[in-house]
Amino acid sequence: MSERIPGTVAAERLLTGPNGATMDEIRAATGGPQFNVLKKLEARGYKIRKVKEGKATRYFVEPPAVRVFETVVTSNGQVTIPKEIRDRMGIRVGSKIRFSSEDGNRVVMTPASLSIRDLFGILPKPERAMRLEEMDEAVRKAAVERNR
Repeated sequence: MSERIPGTVAAERLLTGPNGATMDEIRAATGGPQFNVLKKLEARGYKIRKVKEGKATRYFVEPPAVRVFETVVTSNGQVTIPKEIRDRMGIRVGSKIRFSSEDGNRVVMTPASLSIRDLFGILPKPERAMRLEEMDEAVRKAAVERNR
């Protein structure tokens, strides 16, 4: 059973492969041209090299040595953390982040460590609450089973 992958993912795989790809090859694999993929890769810091082959152009895409992301600081001093970084670091709404300054001009961002309080509310409420007598009975049964 073959898996169906989105056209943009297929185009990115072709472009980043060792032989690169022409738009005709991408169109044949995905059903349409994927110029937007080239623009997105370029915006993410990939180097795009173009080689003319007759009437077609072959695109070779090389990943950056270091992944670089840019963001804008708002008037309130806020920035948006790019999705790829949020996903990689497991940052969700309400997550705490720690910033540390290194070498004067370099700042390192790490997720703050979890405390037990951060886990509050992650479990759903039980379907039915137990009465105190039922809890006592369950404890008694567990004690008997353990001593057998």
